[in-house]
Amino acid sequence: MASDGGGASQKQVLLLGLVMERPMYGQQLREVIEGHHDIFAAALKKPTMYYQLDRLVADGCLDLRAETVDAPGPGRGHAAIAPRERDVYRITEAGRGRFFDLLRESLASFVPVASEVDVSIFFLHHLSTSEVIELLERRRAMIASTRERLQTQRASQSKADRTAHLIVDDHTFALLDAELSWIDRTLIRLRRSGVGPEVHTLHPTPI
Repeated sequence: MASDGGGASQKQVLLLGLVMERPMYGQQLREVIEGHHDIFAAALKKPTMYYQLDRLVADGCLDLRAETVDAPGPGRGHAAIAPRERDVYRITEAGRGRFFDLLRESLASFVPVASEVDVSIFFLHHLSTSEVIELLERRRAMIASTRERLQTQRASQSKADRTAHLIVDDHTFALLDAELSWIDRTLIRLRRSGVGPEVHTLHPTPI
């Protein structure tokens, strides 16, 4: 099965996998995503989550029906758990098929993509070397702060799903460490030679 883009596929694997484990209404899904792992919540914002859920329902992968479930009410004054009617998502056979197709595809494939910083590198000549260095140093500080926060979060994780969390964390740290290493090398290069002509490669040769 051909996917409709890595980002959409990743989001659908997450939603189908969670609903396959147990039927849930929208707010339950949101809480599980936000409580499961930071990278899931960052990759799947609430509006995008409901957009993908609507797509999966329209495609016949999820069934949506009103059911009476134990749920909190809206607002602080109605937070007590009580039987309430909610639209509950349940996975269909078509949804199970798509989940396993996307799961196997995502584990076995790799699609290289240019990040926003890769694109911006070609236009460094519009900025002074000192400003480029300052901006990359700010980027490095943000990445280092993210790594430190994730390290603290990992230390406080429960043993539930420990193996899966360790593997995801290991992949995340590998990517963060690679980015930090790249920035360090780039800063050394810029401090030695500045913004050189090699960054002009997207521009045609003047006639």
